[in-house]
Amino acid sequence: MNILLNYSTPIIRCLVKGAFLFFIFVGIPVESSAQGSKKDIKFRTHIVDNSLVGSAFSNTGLADMDGDGQLDYIMSSRNTDKIYVYKFHKPGHWSKYIVGEDPPTDAGGTVMDVDGDGLIDYVVGAAWYKNSGDLNTPFERIIFDESIVNGAIHDQIVSDINGDGKLDVITMSDKNNLRWYNIPKNPRDTWVKTDIGTPVHGGVAPKGYGDLDGDGDLDVVRTDVWFENTDGKATKWKQHPLGPFMPLPEGEPGYAANAARSWVEDMNQDGRMDVVQTVEEMRGGRVWWMENLGADKKGVIQWHRHEIAGWDRIMGGLHSLGVADFTGDGKPDVISAEQDWQRARPGANGEENPRYFLWENLGVGPSWSNNPTVEWKEHVIADENLGGHEIVFGDVTGNGLLDIVGKPWSPSDNNAFGGKAFVIFLENKSNLD
Repeated sequence: MNILLNYSTPIIRCLVKGAFLFFIFVGIPVESSAQGSKKDIKFRTHIVDNSLVGSAFSNTGLADMDGDGQLDYIMSSRNTDKIYVYKFHKPGHWSKYIVGEDPPTDAGGTVMDVDGDGLIDYVVGAAWYKNSGDLNTPFERIIFDESIVNGAIHDQIVSDINGDGKLDVITMSDKNNLRWYNIPKNPRDTWVKTDIGTPVHGGVAPKGYGDLDGDGDLDVVRTDVWFENTDGKATKWKQHPLGPFMPLPEGEPGYAANAARSWVEDMNQDGRMDVVQTVEEMRGGRVWWMENLGADKKGVIQWHRHEIAGWDRIMGGLHSLGVADFTGDGKPDVISAEQDWQRARPGANGEENPRYFLWENLGVGPSWSNNPTVEWKEHVIADENLGGHEIVFGDVTGNGLLDIVGKPWSPSDNNAFGGKAFVIFLENKSNLD
């Protein structure tokens, strides 16, 4: 099914605060701008789709799904049982396709060329969907592990974890364990799994892997611990502490304990891989990075926690994380978004409305300070009362700048579309000269 989406007609929403009436134009592109370190950081919000009905939208990816050289957006929902592809034409014009059904997952999904035919396939939960080569033709659903076909996957990422030159799939959920799958020569066969360690609800995605100990192979992060790839072939693993997670507040669900988003990156560019994390499943979201200080005399890696945001205020749940150079200076920046339904505590100035953030990496501070570390500049890049869950990024428009695509897990009744689900595109219009 193909639906053309082109939002050029303004939608007017009214907000009443005290005795004042504000009119906000939601359907037209909206720009959020903030002055950074000699850079004009600016993103323009476009509505991709506000006709979605349902909830539990997840399993996101940004890839060239039809082979035309441009990035497309893919996601699915266990509530609607559908897989959606949005083909990009221009920032305010996308086409929607339904390419599959019955994704067997909780929230985990990713994209990769599973069978080596040059087409990007969709891996979601216990299945992979073979790209038909035509978005009007449904993708074939192929189960690779019958034991998790009940949808018990929350995190799902791709990496060459065993170093054999081929991509593997890492999965985790509190309903099974942390494991990785070696894709056989015939990917229609059952995939071979290797256990890594005990799980939590979430804490490996979107990029919880990297060479943390500097021995040349990939290790894996799981929220408050990391697993050492001891034999370099990903068949033997040793658990090490990373650092304590924030306590679970009273009234929050048990599965939220130790639930995070994780991204391995060298944040201070000292040659050691660090870990960036967010609190994903509860209000009071926070963002921080764990600095890798290297090994002590006993060979144990030491870590130091640095807060980026959230310690001084109550943010919404941050079930999104991206780390990349958004500002063109070679340093890794951080992005996240507050959830649409898991909102911040109400504040005097409407802080409960979800926002998208970019934390600009200003580099390491002066060496004479007590603890020289990375300094950050916060930019609110979208403030439209539309939240984000598992946001993804890439150069969609082809101008060399990284754009962002977002949607909710479940829409809030109080969002800008009156409780409708949606997809939005944040076009990067920054001036980085």
